[in-house]
Amino acid sequence: MTEIAGLMYHEVTDDPTTSGFQRRGALPYTLTRATFERHLKAIAGGALQPELVSDLNLCGNGKQRHLLLTFDDGGASAMYVAEELARRNWKAHFFIITGRIGERTFLKPADIRTLRSAGHLIGTHSHTHPDIFRSLPRELMTTEWRVSRAILEGLLGEACITASVPGGDISRVVLESAGEVGIRYLFTSEPLLTPERIGETWILGRVILKAGVSAATIRHLVAFRGWQRAQLLRRLGGLARALFPPLYAQYVRLRTRERPS
Repeated sequence: MTEIAGLMYHEVTDDPTTSGFQRRGALPYTLTRATFERHLKAIAGGALQPELVSDLNLCGNGKQRHLLLTFDDGGASAMYVAEELARRNWKAHFFIITGRIGERTFLKPADIRTLRSAGHLIGTHSHTHPDIFRSLPRELMTTEWRVSRAILEGLLGEACITASVPGGDISRVVLESAGEVGIRYLFTSEPLLTPERIGETWILGRVILKAGVSAATIRHLVAFRGWQRAQLLRRLGGLARALFPPLYAQYVRLRTRERPS
């Protein structure tokens, strides 16, 4: 009976060279500040305000709808995002690639503490961000989660209970691997509204928001419209990835090649 509209963002900056991954594949996920402002206005015009997953009763009875904002990678632009959210007294989820902490275009340890002290929820986006996570052996998946969780827990002095899957490609093993290390809430890139429970872990869907997404689309999504179309497009893409795995792997390698600093 619970439906959750999860919105997935990455970088918000007018200069992509200052935040996040420095590779061609990151550009479609980088929003300008003006675009992000239009998105925030569209969200504010809806019936729901953003919440934190840790505050929700996912086992509750009756029809419930919630809106969650998430930001993947831990790029430096997260600090600007936090300022904009603070103007509206909104909270969000920031998922950190711990192997990138302290790099020029990523968050510093003090930044992550600042985000948490502002009331945002900090989760892991793995340690090294393997781009096709589901292709890893199970033991390497759990290692990615464990190492990243340990770093964040040492940094914040509290349990890390949330995560998002790097690269977006999932399998049953991927979902189970997060539960093995104590993740309570795992966010995917599947645009599904209804949370699923695997063991003690809640699996939550999100829609990926690219630079060209309009404010009108955001208004529809936060009103729980347009999700079936997003699901269909995601499934078509997943079918292509499944049918041509070598080509997909080559494509990913080309798109994720880092540009020189």
